[in-house]
Amino acid sequence: MSRRNGLALTLAGMTMMLTLLLAGYWLEERSRLVVIFLFMVGLVITVLGILKLREPVYSFSLSADNLHFHHKIGGWSLHWSNIIRVDQPRLQSGMDLVELPYIGIKIRDYDELLPLMTPRLVVHLLTEQRPLLAMALRHGAISRHHLQDWLVEDSHYRSANGRHYQGLAAMLGHRMTHLRELYGYDLLIHESNLDREAPEFIVLLRRYLQPEI
Repeated sequence: MSRRNGLALTLAGMTMMLTLLLAGYWLEERSRLVVIFLFMVGLVITVLGILKLREPVYSFSLSADNLHFHHKIGGWSLHWSNIIRVDQPRLQSGMDLVELPYIGIKIRDYDELLPLMTPRLVVHLLTEQRPLLAMALRHGAISRHHLQDWLVEDSHYRSANGRHYQGLAAMLGHRMTHLRELYGYDLLIHESNLDREAPEFIVLLRRYLQPEI
């Protein structure tokens, strides 16, 4: 879904800029400010389209042994035996449970995941997951004090197996621990990375996961 309309946006933006460049020669001086503004709009549309086209064709690939996640700045892989469960995370809102636009993955061993993460991907995940912390605050799942502490995670982390991490990997380890505390899952992937609705994708993942349960 993140690649959707990328080519259309790119072509539309380039066409808009080219048309405005040609029209600028025939317009009066007072009208050129409007042309410049519209040209900048066309430039933004073009850049947005190019960024969409840079997204990988496949966000996920599934094999008999592993679940792979692909991103333009990195990726990760999990063996099915390291996945405890997958589902759509929910938050309590009054008397109702609100489904979030994410899929949640709960894993057994962080040590099989953290060493695979590239620094750029970790930064992206930490930034992308901030709205999840803010959402938990709005629904009263955490206090404002905890939110302030968790927005910038500790740079030292020791896994359940005793392996020590520093820097960005450590921050991701803490973030996954906090997400599990709030939502019950360690990795939360936004539905914009999927090629179908979240419930359908969860059913697909469970077909691969079932032999391991």
